[in-house]
Amino acid sequence: MDRNAFEAGLARDGFDNAGVREMPPGCHNDAHAHDFEVRALVLEGHITVACADETRECGPGDVLTMAADREHTEDVGADGLKFIVGRKYG
Repeated sequence: MDRNAFEAGLARDGFDNAGVREMPPGCHNDAHAHDFEVRALVLEGHITVACADETRECGPGDVLTMAADREHTEDVGADGLKFIVGRKYG
């Protein structure tokens, strides 16, 4: 997905644009949940997100969505991760 279109969609759909974030190579985040809905666009690298009922690997150009309060783990690939993230509260 195109970055400009993604950011326009965040604004249109009521997401706060939290900007560009990075995670280091090999980063692992144990099971946790966020109190906000997430929509993220992967710019560089790869991430695997696992929930109770599904596992998804995302790379450059992929959009990842996550409902609020959904427990998941995160595993970043060997090249690290750079992404744009939007958050939507309640």
